[in-house]
Amino acid sequence: MGRNSTLQIPLTTYKYLRVTVDSSVKPSDVERATAGITRAQKAVWRDLAGEPNQAQMGKDTVLTFSVPPNVPVERVILSIDPAQQNFLRGMEIQNDKGEPFQSGEIGRIHLQRNGQEIDTEQTALDLRGTTQGVLKVVIHNGDDAPLKITGARLQQYERRIYFDSDPGTQPVLYYGDDQLEAPVYDYAKLFRKDTSAVQAELGAEEANSAYTGRPDDRPWSERHPAVLWAAIIAAVLILGGIALRSMKTLTT
Repeated sequence: MGRNSTLQIPLTTYKYLRVTVDSSVKPSDVERATAGITRAQKAVWRDLAGEPNQAQMGKDTVLTFSVPPNVPVERVILSIDPAQQNFLRGMEIQNDKGEPFQSGEIGRIHLQRNGQEIDTEQTALDLRGTTQGVLKVVIHNGDDAPLKITGARLQQYERRIYFDSDPGTQPVLYYGDDQLEAPVYDYAKLFRKDTSAVQAELGAEEANSAYTGRPDDRPWSERHPAVLWAAIIAAVLILGGIALRSMKTLTT
């Protein structure tokens, strides 16, 4: 059956909101509900490179992706053979340790029930957690035949950087210093999106020849742990020797 648990209403400022659900839904069937104010804007998705390895493990279909380090992943989207109609399968996302961190359902339903036409398709799952290294997509087929998956890919939201640039200049983007704090500019506070903004294209990645690295500001004990432990062991041996000598002097 089709599912839709989100009710969209015009932007309002009412103090109270009452929602009445008709049909066969009982009050005990509603476990929880949340309300929020959002200004919807169509998301722009970017595909991540790399095809998964597909394998059949018992009744489950397993797709294994290789995720590069520090690359956010926000959605898994599958392509199912159009000839395969009316299915509803549970899907689970696992990290590189085989631990599930996201689950949901995918389905394609085109049928009539009680005089009503049900027409829905959902073959993507949004991810709330992130992982790197290995990401597994496990589709639970139950006793049904495995889905005919013709393609699968990972996606992420398109992230943009807006900035002012003088004509004729060539901006340079630097990255990689994990100790830097987020910058604070008036531009970000007063930003207004310009519909005529020009989109810049990144060139080939190059190493920064002027990069020298930060000085090692760790405590001396962390930078020279071997020397520290040698000094501690030597101190223990010296104190132990003094204690033994004192005991021998007392016994004589």
